[in-house]
Amino acid sequence: MKHFNKFVLVASTLAATATLASCGSAEDKNIHLQLVPSNDPTTLQTRATALAPILDKYAPGYKFTIDVGTSYAATTTALEAGQIDGGFLTSSGYAQETIEHEGAIDLLLSASRKGYKVQADDFPGLTKADLEKQRQAMNGKDGYKYRGEQSDTEVAFYCSVVLTLRDEVRAAKGLAPLDADKDGEVSLAELHAAKAKWGTMGGTSSSGFIYPTKYIYEGGYTKGFIDAAGYEALSAEDQAKSMITVSQKSYPAAVDNLMNGVIDVAVGFFDIRYGSAFVQADSKYKNDESIFTQTYTQAVLDPIMNDTVCAYSGLSQAKKDAIKTALKGAVKDGDMNTEGTGAWLLYQIYSHTGYVDGKDSDYEAARDMYRWTLNASK
Repeated sequence: MKHFNKFVLVASTLAATATLASCGSAEDKNIHLQLVPSNDPTTLQTRATALAPILDKYAPGYKFTIDVGTSYAATTTALEAGQIDGGFLTSSGYAQETIEHEGAIDLLLSASRKGYKVQADDFPGLTKADLEKQRQAMNGKDGYKYRGEQSDTEVAFYCSVVLTLRDEVRAAKGLAPLDADKDGEVSLAELHAAKAKWGTMGGTSSSGFIYPTKYIYEGGYTKGFIDAAGYEALSAEDQAKSMITVSQKSYPAAVDNLMNGVIDVAVGFFDIRYGSAFVQADSKYKNDESIFTQTYTQAVLDPIMNDTVCAYSGLSQAKKDAIKTALKGAVKDGDMNTEGTGAWLLYQIYSHTGYVDGKDSDYEAARDMYRWTLNASK
């Protein structure tokens, strides 16, 4: 009987150990990814939940979970701490992390996007003169009709755009004009004189904050963006060097606030009117050309390297490889026009249409820009 009890005890222990090992193995196959909230967080979460099983399909044996960070900075912080396995970081977010916490995260992928025909095909180039031609075309110069038309060319960069409502639309809403001298252009000086409210994104957003900050700085507004209460508390001398900002929750919100006159200027990726409104399945501006005809492109800013997919540096190589394989497969799953496919979901989430293995050296310009922000803030 004693021998029998001993046998039962040993068998039970082995079974329990096997169960624990099995649980540990299953647990080890879980991969937690996080999105930054550049678009409406609720919508992003819905799309992320639908994307997860597609990622599972392309990385057999792994189980993906995707959620949305509360802010750009929160996702970066969670990633460097190993609280999540992978994160979709902007180029500036990645650059900042590699400077401030070297070795904490690893670059896995760089995203590619379909270019815009106005920039990739019709008026190609990235010099200041090229960007100005694109801006004028977007505003209808020489009869050019711009509605965010997409190119077949995949690009590794994007630009920030500065948008306002056209003065005739502002007048209909009871808003003061921005083109004070009525020369058909809206200058930074005119925006400042009108105490225009700029809708900006989080501080690590390249197109929604950093590049616009440099743009106004180079225009003489060296105190940068200040919230309305802070602006009113400034001396007249400092007000003359500042622009008023209103923080935006997402790009769809920024587009809506611009169209409704809640903000006077919206900044974001080329082109938030298209990617965050016109083609968004649940947007009230879906296929609504008024978001182009009623708005004015005040500036097209310097090119920015595309978003990244990064991993916690302590993550196993097998999981890093699984993330890369899953996303490369999912972005070519179906197509961007077929609802529910991986390609459609990733396009709806971030306008991504492809992924390539990331090269850290490609983000040196982003690091230079981050260093500039540090020096400019002193």
